[in-house]
Amino acid sequence: MTKFITSTAIVVIAGIALFFTSCGSSPVSERKPIDRLDSIKTDSGIVKELKDVYRVFRINDQLDIIKDDFSLCYMDDSVAAAKVLKESFAISDSLKNFPFYDDSIRILADMHINEFNGINRIIIKHGLQSDMLQDSFVKYKEINEQYTDFLFGKYSTNHFIKMSEDQYWKNIDKQQYIHSPEYARYLSMAKTDLKGSLELLNKIIANTKNFQEKSIYQMELANAMIYNFNKLDSNTVVNALKIYSSILESPEYSLYKFEVWRRWRAATQAFIFGSGINADIPNKLYDSIREDCAVQILKYYVNHPKDQMALNQFLDFATHGIVYRNGEYEDGNQNIIEFAELFPIDKNGK
Repeated sequence: MTKFITSTAIVVIAGIALFFTSCGSSPVSERKPIDRLDSIKTDSGIVKELKDVYRVFRINDQLDIIKDDFSLCYMDDSVAAAKVLKESFAISDSLKNFPFYDDSIRILADMHINEFNGINRIIIKHGLQSDMLQDSFVKYKEINEQYTDFLFGKYSTNHFIKMSEDQYWKNIDKQQYIHSPEYARYLSMAKTDLKGSLELLNKIIANTKNFQEKSIYQMELANAMIYNFNKLDSNTVVNALKIYSSILESPEYSLYKFEVWRRWRAATQAFIFGSGINADIPNKLYDSIREDCAVQILKYYVNHPKDQMALNQFLDFATHGIVYRNGEYEDGNQNIIEFAELFPIDKNGK
């Protein structure tokens, strides 16, 4: 959800509709911590709902990773593919009985996982052409429809966000937070003197105390380094990734952490791990940083419960999908699509 929440929030759940499309509450004191969100102690009903939404999507992500791993192996090695499915049961079973605050979500999520496991067992025993598999798909689809209908109904956009899309775009506009008198000179210099402009931008960063404003300049610096990596020294990409990471690791709040995380993840995948369909995709790494940021933002929201932009940014982190191996782009993993969106090749004529 890179824009307003209406663009991708709960809608992402629809991506689990078919297995092969892409290849009452317990008191807090009784619940075992399952992620770092549980470090945030509050009786706020909306915060509990936000935690439930975050965790629903992490379950969906884990099942999608299993699908991706299976599809990677299946075409070349059916034995390896079967091993992926056999090993997946421990992962999927660990997701069952998730301690959601809303018992209805837990029941539907467990039913969904059970059907998912049932399909995998049939594939292992009878193969992909089995009539039993087709019958199981029908039941899986019915369960999934109940699952998604409930979530769409309970967590509609307006349930959380009370501002218009126009207001969102007004609030997210970076220009209103840029106060350095030197920034206009940087933009002008960047057209003719790349290295000189980056030196100036570093000075602007050093002289900026407000974290949100500084994060804008830091992201601009890292972006410029990614765009021009072939014109700068051999450490440019690594240094750009370090700049993104420094923003993400800071405990201070910025409206732009989600954008920074997406850019960091896309550039890390593209330059460090690769864009091939067989490339390593470290979603655990990406999601660890996702969770760090989600915790930071939820803590901020607890202390600023009227901040709709913080609420929206938490939902961005909660609902944004993993890096998929299979999908619309057939010549590599799906990071290439997100990278192209975040770093369009026609920016500034490049």
